[in-house]
Amino acid sequence: MSQCFSIFDILENPEHDSFFQSFAVRKIAEHGIVCDAGTTENSIFIVLSGELRVYLSCEGREFTLFTLEPEAVFTTHAKMSVVATKPSEILVTSLRNFENALKTIPGLSVAIIGSMGRGLGSAVRIIEGLVFRDVKQRLIYFLLDLANERGCKVHGGVSITMDYKIEEIATLIGSSRQSTSLILNELIKSGYILRVSRKQLVIRDLRRLKRLTESEELSDWEEEVCPIPLVGAAGRRN
Repeated sequence: MSQCFSIFDILENPEHDSFFQSFAVRKIAEHGIVCDAGTTENSIFIVLSGELRVYLSCEGREFTLFTLEPEAVFTTHAKMSVVATKPSEILVTSLRNFENALKTIPGLSVAIIGSMGRGLGSAVRIIEGLVFRDVKQRLIYFLLDLANERGCKVHGGVSITMDYKIEEIATLIGSSRQSTSLILNELIKSGYILRVSRKQLVIRDLRRLKRLTESEELSDWEEEVCPIPLVGAAGRRN
């Protein structure tokens, strides 16, 4: 059902070619600014490829709300800043054009509601983490979310590709680079995670890792070691 209302399906439908010609394609380099909180521009954009980070900033500090991935829809006039975390491509149009699109293409409204719901859900999870969880818990949940969304089952665990630098992870979970790096290394040293390569990690046991987020186990989590043997992607047995 959701595929019927995919924004990409709508964009690729030849019946809508004449309308979407009024949209402009814009390429954004990694770390490029899409818009800042003080912009007076009032446009709507659709993410075609890459990844964008939506954040608030105050007194030199940044607070990540959520990320925008392909098919996401957002506005430049939202009192939030948007920056590309990967080389990205967006489709931009004026608010007036987009309002006409919603009237002309009914399926577009449903696709946008889905996109907004996902963004709101991500923002709620991040706010919940900052309010109710400490840095260890936030990092663990970040890794678990990656495993659930992009993980690949391998012998003895779930492999995840780390497209994020440690500084980017720290920003996403509201921590410092040093603290994030220290906790990740402790998880590796304690045996919960295996580092296969610079960009590939394997979570040995998702349930066991999740149990570390329970408050009564946080104090002595460093002493536990996952007993599961693993053959990594490179064929090495730990």
